[in-house]
Amino acid sequence: MARILISEPHEDVRRLLERMVARLGHEPVAVGAPTTQQLTSADADVFIVEPAAPIGAVLARAARLIDPSLPLICASVAAPPPELADLGIVFAAALLKPFTLEQLGEAIDMALRAQSAYARRMASISGSPSKN
Repeated sequence: MARILISEPHEDVRRLLERMVARLGHEPVAVGAPTTQQLTSADADVFIVEPAAPIGAVLARAARLIDPSLPLICASVAAPPPELADLGIVFAAALLKPFTLEQLGEAIDMALRAQSAYARRMASISGSPSKN
């Protein structure tokens, strides 16, 4: 089970995402627009963000600065803008709304694999064993 931080500006969509994440066997941690403090203290394994929301790209960038290993999932009505990659915001997966439970599960699995691969790379660089 992974902790999944959800930043979705629309409360009804956020509640639906919470239920979907829980149905997939993960622990949803849902907030509309998390503060930097919440991003730091969430201890999340994956962050689902809506970059089309006014604060979405800012939150994705803040999450990347706080924890470069935290995989991001784009869940949006549009593909992530290419300029986000210029800011260091790379998504482990992207979902176009509406999406199915199966598609969300696949995106979370991809994000968790990306997190595990990042941990292995960092361990090999530092010479310490990986926890994943």
